Amino acid sequence: MEYLDIILSIIAGLGAAIPLVIKLVQYVQAAVKEKNWSKLLELVINLIEEAENKFTDGATRKEWVLSMVSASAGSINYDIDISAISGLIDAMCDLTKKVNVPKE
Repeated sequence: MEYLDIILSIIAGLGAAIPLVIKLVQYVQAAVKEKNWSKLLELVINLIEEAENKFTDGATRKEWVLSMVSASAGSINYDIDISAISGLIDAMCDLTKKVNVPKE
């Protein structure tokens, strides 16, 4: 019975992850085809927010966001400048550190 429970858990996890990946691919595809970087920026912001809830380490968060954007771009056969996205993430993190300064 334990194997059946594990298999059902895996299937349920895949059932939840597949729509997320499909939506992610749709966002990247729309942003790339239209050259609408605001959609790509929105996607990156949403991924950053999600990564902050999932991971505690900043480097792990950034790697996860970059891999999600890269995977989405790879699935639609489009080359995204990962270094530009990386710079965007760094700039956004620097901005939030300046804006969200803890009160002393």
